[in-house]
Amino acid sequence: MASLQGGLATLQDSISGTCDGIDSKQIGDELEGKVLTLFEEANSLPISLSKDDGNIEVRTKFDDQYFTTLAEAKIVKSHPKDHKGFLENFLEAFAQADPMVKGINALEHDNQREGVKAFLNFPFPIKDRVMVYWKYLKLNRNQDEHMIILSEKGNQSLLDKYLSPDERENYVLGRIFLCAYWVKPVYGADKNIVGSNIRYMFSGDVGGAMPKWVQSSVGPKNALESLKGFIKYGDESTH
Repeated sequence: MASLQGGLATLQDSISGTCDGIDSKQIGDELEGKVLTLFEEANSLPISLSKDDGNIEVRTKFDDQYFTTLAEAKIVKSHPKDHKGFLENFLEAFAQADPMVKGINALEHDNQREGVKAFLNFPFPIKDRVMVYWKYLKLNRNQDEHMIILSEKGNQSLLDKYLSPDERENYVLGRIFLCAYWVKPVYGADKNIVGSNIRYMFSGDVGGAMPKWVQSSVGPKNALESLKGFIKYGDESTH
């Protein structure tokens, strides 16, 4: 298996490439494999943020001007089924959980994926962003294990059809190379589920002339807030 540094160095190139002759299921499976590889080797990265006595950790890696953040809550008390609704109702849940979301719309879909256009608020004087990507929902990868993957790979047709000239003028186009939410069961000694392991990752380009030091400061905090928002949504859905 390639090293994490090598994997991240080629992540943007491989995801940004064309998809001629590749069907959407194959693309989704390849993206899923990249998510698994990144998390398998995440421990080789330095910790950028640590919360709850080390139960939550955020790690960050830069390659050229692009960054990748990986966040993990090692165990939360909720059952994985409590977090399934966030993934199944992603557009509504994401808008509710993330205060930066200005608007989010479903575009076209097939039996493997759905196109999404999201508008994000940025603080003045930074221009607001728009992102256009595919969403892959992978429920029950294993028993009580669920994942959602977001990626711009193969999104040129979506940009051509759904990003208007007005939106191109008034927003900066951000890019999502790879983003994922992943929830797995945690088992106790009696083999019963005692909680959930929750992971989040983001690799992308927010667009515009965003200095590296700003991304280094903001990226880990955003990943932490995304992870917490996902956990909170699941916790509140059970009450």
